Amino acid sequence: MPLVFVLFSGLLLKHFLADFVFQPRWMLAGKGRLSAPGGYVHAAVHALGSGLVLAACGIAGPVIAAVAVGEFAVHYGIDFAKDRIGEHSRAERSPRLYWQLHGLDQLAHQITYVAITYMATASLA
Repeated sequence: MPLVFVLFSGLLLKHFLADFVFQPRWMLAGKGRLSAPGGYVHAAVHALGSGLVLAACGIAGPVIAAVAVGEFAVHYGIDFAKDRIGEHSRAERSPRLYWQLHGLDQLAHQITYVAITYMATASLA
């Protein structure tokens, strides 16, 4: 099975688990506040999960470390921005706007996984 397929599929599964299965309310509540630990812990769960997927695919330690640091920062930023935009736009009152914002958030995360997959596989060449 091609590495790109396994790696990308692993990252997508990790994303589902970290965002929709293993995310308690306190993490959700902390995403839009810089002083709350929820968003930071949530981003760390994603970075750790991606590190495990990369390790399982045989990616070298320094690449894993760089990806984990980058994903932590990018994931936190995407979630923080979604929370702030949602709060200011009152997306909770408009189902259409809510789902557009949610979809944009998910697209941004998926593009991150495309970049991670590219960087990880390019490091093997």
